[in-house]
Amino acid sequence: MSSIHHRGPARVQASLTPMIDVVFLLVVFFVAVSQLVDRDRLELDLPDPKPSAAHQPEEGLRAVVNVLPGPDGTSIGYQVDGRLFAVDTSGQSELIDHLRARLESTPGLFINVRADQATGWGWVAPVMAASRSAATLAGDPAARVRLSVESGGR
Repeated sequence: MSSIHHRGPARVQASLTPMIDVVFLLVVFFVAVSQLVDRDRLELDLPDPKPSAAHQPEEGLRAVVNVLPGPDGTSIGYQVDGRLFAVDTSGQSELIDHLRARLESTPGLFINVRADQATGWGWVAPVMAASRSAATLAGDPAARVRLSVESGGR
């Protein structure tokens, strides 16, 4: 005949190591994503058009050209992909070459131009012309250039 042994309540133990691993991976993921998202974003006071006739652009592949504000509505340079370009003619040709390479490697690329509202249009227009020239040199007859503005409030 068999007998039943009473051992008392069973002790259940959970290993926390897998949960710690997952939390660590999530932290690393969010740090990496935040670095990628903020790479092209400079703190600029974008113009706020009234009334706004623009629509929200669809998300897609894009290159962001920041017009770096200088004193009294001037510009001290341009920034694309973390790389700085001068406002002189050599900087313009380097900007065209850089944008052309991006357009050749990524068909359908949009070029977003961001400038502070205090920056004069004379500093923004060369970027748009450089974008158009780069698209033409890359074999794309229509440059996809968008001017970024502030959309109602901050």
